[in-house]
This record gives sequence, structure tokens and C-alpha cells, in this order.
Amino acid sequence: MILFIKKAVKDEERLQINVFDAEPGVALYEHRINLQKITEQLLKFGLTPNQAKIYIYLGKYGPKSAPDVFKALQLPRTETYFILNVLESRGIVTAECSSPTKYFALPLDQTLSTLVNTEKEKLDTLTQQKKDLIKLWDKVPSYVVETNETKSEKMQTIQGGEPILIKIKDMIKSAKEEVLIFCSEKDLSRFYHADIIDMLTDSLLDFRIIVSPAQRIPAFVKGINEKIIRLMPNNNSENQCFVVKDHHEVLIFLRNATHPSHNLFAVWADSKSFVDSMGTLFEYSWENAEVCH
Repeated sequence: MILFIKKAVKDEERLQINVFDAEPGVALYEHRINLQKITEQLLKFGLTPNQAKIYIYLGKYGPKSAPDVFKALQLPRTETYFILNVLESRGIVTAECSSPTKYFALPLDQTLSTLVNTEKEKLDTLTQQKKDLIKLWDKVPSYVVETNETKSEKMQTIQGGEPILIKIKDMIKSAKEEVLIFCSEKDLSRFYHADIIDMLTDSLLDFRIIVSPAQRIPAFVKGINEKIIRLMPNNNSENQCFVVKDHHEVLIFLRNATHPSHNLFAVWADSKSFVDSMGTLFEYSWENAEVCH
């Protein structure tokens, strides 16, 4: 009987490990793929990969001690204890007063609500700190006067989907006349879901969009005025994407939406020669692109 129990425990441990490490062709591989998808989503809520992995393990296999966790997930012992303490402090894991201590994961809906509320509190705090910091900044006089001698052209590198989208939104907010966008259908989709297209349509700006390559207007922007969109069906590259604002600023993607969001990379500049070159490229492409019907 004791041997049977030990065998059952070992089989259960082996099952747990196999779910996380299952290879293609094994029945458990589908569960591993789903766990990877869940992990990717939890990262968006502020968890690290190993924090997400431990949370999922506790949530799917019930209360476990720290040794159970680092043995099953093959994580370093000290890191496991540290992560459990972090998850407990964030309010998504609770500890049972027992020996050894066992840890429980909160249900997923409660966990997500807790993480979202935490981020909201951080945002509220930062918003207030922003106001206080601006007031403090304005109290200190500025001693630099920009002249033709001191004014210089600027350049900025930006990495990651969210920071790049924020930069584009800032360009649109400060634009006074025109915004030109040359992008692939994937880029346009990303702009649409980030409300950038709505910002443009709700503004008084003149704006034009070239989608390249594309055979027809994407369904998600069919409500937009077709006169401001043109297509380049014969372009073989999906890697080209740039935004020109008022002929004064340009943002060029070096890695665009054909890459994962965290791998996007762009360069912003207000160099006149740089902006003029991209503006000329846009106008040439516009003349050679197909009008939408």
C-alpha cells in the first residue's frame, strides 16, 4: 500500500512536470501551449515569466510548499522563496499557517482584479506626482535661451510597441497641419486598435495613409474617407513604416509590426534633411499608389 501511494505521488509529480515541458506529439503538449498563452497574458498584468509560472502552478495543482514548487518547476530554491513572498505581498497568493508552509493562488478573476486595481492606484499616484513635479519645476527659473546658435536637430531611439505608439500620439496631438503615414496592413491594424486612427479622424488635421503592400482597404478602417487612403499592391516588403508630422518631425520603424510588440524599434528625428527625404518618399509613393474605390 505504501509503495502504491509513493508511486501515485511520483506519477503526479511527473504529470505536473510534463505539462510544463511536454514535447510536440504528446497529449499534454496542447495544455503546455495553453499555459504559454496564459503566461504571455499574465506578463501584460505586470508579472515576470517565473512569477506567472509559479502562480499558474499553484492555481492548477492546488496548495504547495516552496520545496514542492521549485522541485516541480526546476527553479532555483532562493528565487522560488523570493517569488512566493512577492506574490503574497501583491495579494494574489496566500500562505497557510502550517509546517511546512503551503501557498494558495487566488482564483484568476480575483487575481486579475487585484493586479488591475494595483496598476490603477499606481497611475493615480503618478498623475498626482506629475502635477506636483510640474509645479515644483515651474518655480525654478530657466536660464537657457535658445538661439540659432544653440538650437540643434534632435534624434531619439524608441523600443517597444507601447512607447512608440505613445510617441506617435504625441506627434498627432502637437501637429498643426498634416500627418502622413506609410505602413503595412499589420501596422495599420496596430494603429487602429491603439485609437490612433480615431485621433486623426476626430482632429482637424489633413492626413493621408499609404498601405503597402495591400490589395484592398482593410475591413477595420472601411468607414474612413477612402480619399485619404491609397494602396501599393505590388510592394513585396512589409517592413516599411514611417510617420511624418507637419514636415517637421518623422518617426521611422526599423522593426515594425511584423515583429512582436516588445521587439518593435523606431527612430524619431526633427532633422530637416531627414524629414524632407521621408516627405518626398511619401509624396512619390502617393502619386504611384492606387486610389481606393
